[in-house]
Amino acid sequence: MERDPDISIRLSWQDGLVATVVLVNGKPDHETWRPRPVGQGVLVPPGVATPPGVAKLLARLLFPKPVRARVAQRAALLDPGRYLRLRLLLPDAEEQGSYDLGSLRWESVRLPSALAGADAWAEWAGSLALPPDGGRELGQHPWFALVRDVVPRSSAASAVPAGAGIVAVADATSVHGGITTPAGRETVHAPAPGSLGDADRRGVESAVRDSRLSALVVDSPATAEGIRRTLLGGAQVFYFGGHHIAGGLVVGGDGADASWLDVDVLSGWLRDGGVGLAVLMACDSAASWTDGSRDAAASAERFAHGVSAAEKLVRSGVPHVVAVQGKVSHGQAAGFAGRFFGALVRGLPVDLALREGAVALEGAVAVPVLYARHDSAELTVGDLPVIRPARLAPVAHRMPVADEPTLGLPDERHRVQLDVRWCLAERPVRDVLADPGADDLVTVLTEAERTLLRARAARGLPHEGRRRWYVSDVRAGRLPETEAALRRAVSPAYEKASGEDHRGVGLVLRCAAGEEPGAGFRGELDRLHGFGWDLRAVVVQVHGEHPAEVQEVAEHLARTLGNGEYLLRSRASDGEAGEPPSRKRPAVPLPSGASSASARRGARELLDAAGAVADPSRPGPAPGVDVRTVVEELNSGAVWGVPSEERQVLAAVRLWWPALYASLLEEYAAGRTGPGRAVSLRLAADRDEDLDRWLKAAGGAVPGPSRFSPLDRPTPFVDAVVLGLVRTGLRGSECFEDWLAEASEAAGDAVALLDHGPLPVDGPDLESAEVAVALDRAGALAAVRLPVLDPGGQWPGSWALLARRPLTPEIAAWLYGFAEGQRRALGVAPGAHRFDLALEDQLSDFRQALAPSLRPAGFDS
Repeated sequence: MERDPDISIRLSWQDGLVATVVLVNGKPDHETWRPRPVGQGVLVPPGVATPPGVAKLLARLLFPKPVRARVAQRAALLDPGRYLRLRLLLPDAEEQGSYDLGSLRWESVRLPSALAGADAWAEWAGSLALPPDGGRELGQHPWFALVRDVVPRSSAASAVPAGAGIVAVADATSVHGGITTPAGRETVHAPAPGSLGDADRRGVESAVRDSRLSALVVDSPATAEGIRRTLLGGAQVFYFGGHHIAGGLVVGGDGADASWLDVDVLSGWLRDGGVGLAVLMACDSAASWTDGSRDAAASAERFAHGVSAAEKLVRSGVPHVVAVQGKVSHGQAAGFAGRFFGALVRGLPVDLALREGAVALEGAVAVPVLYARHDSAELTVGDLPVIRPARLAPVAHRMPVADEPTLGLPDERHRVQLDVRWCLAERPVRDVLADPGADDLVTVLTEAERTLLRARAARGLPHEGRRRWYVSDVRAGRLPETEAALRRAVSPAYEKASGEDHRGVGLVLRCAAGEEPGAGFRGELDRLHGFGWDLRAVVVQVHGEHPAEVQEVAEHLARTLGNGEYLLRSRASDGEAGEPPSRKRPAVPLPSGASSASARRGARELLDAAGAVADPSRPGPAPGVDVRTVVEELNSGAVWGVPSEERQVLAAVRLWWPALYASLLEEYAAGRTGPGRAVSLRLAADRDEDLDRWLKAAGGAVPGPSRFSPLDRPTPFVDAVVLGLVRTGLRGSECFEDWLAEASEAAGDAVALLDHGPLPVDGPDLESAEVAVALDRAGALAAVRLPVLDPGGQWPGSWALLARRPLTPEIAAWLYGFAEGQRRALGVAPGAHRFDLALEDQLSDFRQALAPSLRPAGFDS
């Protein structure tokens, strides 16, 4: 979500009254409106929801007429997908007033909702009147984020962070008993039986796993000394889960006693540790009273003579502090922590991450709030470690669902671009994706939707809201049972689309391979469509450490859902510490005959390791063998049996240890003699990437098709070799013409077109989708721009290539130049008002090109 320039609002005391003014470049933007008194009528005791009357009093304080006018003007002009950050500058520490203004419940103030028009905002600006729907509370409004700004003491300065990416997690939720504070003796009650205890700590750990942040957990229950020692090494974020009382945190003490940690002491540790963000999931840590009284008058004196723990930390120099107004349960804290840190690792600023976390507290009295140093412009926790690139590009292969479980191999003809498949779908999508690496799909898909939105606007077409993508984890194999539960489970926070035309909702359901859903999963998915979200795409993303297990579960789930196919993404390696070290390949083939003892040992070790795998989905680490010595031993004798058995071993290595397999392929291509070399070519041809590696290592010395039995050289294999030789610049190889003579018509036509010149293709040459895909696999179309080649999208081959290419701004602009019927086939135009047989025939060809049959006639695996 993009942000408009901030609106800075200063609160100050003037003769016991509160004055509110908008600041521009630090200077008042208007004359100060009549200051207002603040009395006990604006105070709300802990654990009590804000009464409507108090919310109205706070609205008059926060939004006097000149301030309302500026806010309303900006709000009425907000573009879709943008928001306003209100930065509420609190009085300086030296400025004495009757009450702590930061502790007031500003989030309860109501403004016109996101559905309100310009007239409603104008009426609110004039008289604070709300539309008939009652408006929306500021703390839950999708257009606003509220930040309490604090000017730190001039001497306060944070240390240079030494713990970049570290989240120090202190859990003291189990601590209870008597405790001595400066205010006297207090009692912290034991957790209720069956409470979730350290669930928030586990929520933080789960959210930051495999991200730019990593959790460093203080021994539980956290003590003051444990916190101090952990922060000594530096941290970027500090999270505390537990209790707050009398301006301090309740931590473990000696034996079974509880201890009180003054936040003034904690602030020094946080500054010295370079902490950029402190999160206090502790009751009333953003309120200046802590005696638990429900009597506002009885608490007023204590409220008047101090500031909250959160404000103290920021005044001492901590850049950002998230804390709580009111009482928060362990379960609520856990829900907040998971969502909040999940948003942080996706790169959201702290205020938007707070909004994400607040969804978990909907319906609760507790309100999470953000305090920030007035000089922190971007509200980030500092420079995080560089986010690693996505494990893979958003590319997958369509895989058929077999009658029996199988670990099929991807067919390069059926490679698809995921953003195209899911954002340009004419009909509702329900896909299963095997994705061992569990990449962040929502970010990719949201950016694709924005690309489409910009292209549509540039064409001057009627506005249509983008599809909103959300992600949720499948817990224990079950889906949420109610709409409210689904809303709480998704990320980013669910935002109901306005009445304008929009492209519906996309939902990614992340499912760990070890928590496979049961037979009722299909019914649970059907139930989601009854929640009124207008689901247009649902993707079940199966992930886990072991690719074979992930693929098995994905195929099973696709079969359970009645799908004829699923999608497969590969992973670089599994069970391996890294790519094997590169070794210089011999200039000539390895000699036949006797081999060395190390060669015999290496070949036997690899064979034994493959035979020792008890569970094919969990193979264990790869053996550390020298692949050259393995090939040397194989050339000396059939230590792995006949060629068919050698093929089985190679196939097992490919499945279990991909990095080892890649090196082994190169050595086979460069030095293997006898039938084993042809066996390795047959396996390499299953993936274009592996085939390129084999062909380059072989230097053009490719076995002819006669080296393979007719049953072992199906047309897809022959095509792969022909197109691979073209792609690697080796079509001058001695046996190229022999391979070409057995290739499919599409591959032959593609090669014939290439004989005409370096860039021989024009629009009519894309009449056949199969030829277009063959040209693409041959590497002939890498520099070809589809909008130039086929401006109107008239050829099926263009549509076949569209499915294989990223959704760039140029491609999006090209698509919106299509006729309406063609755009309808891509899901970016409304349905037809009448049936046109000729048009439907043409669109049928386009649809078939986008998603051709997985088992064409004559296919032989």
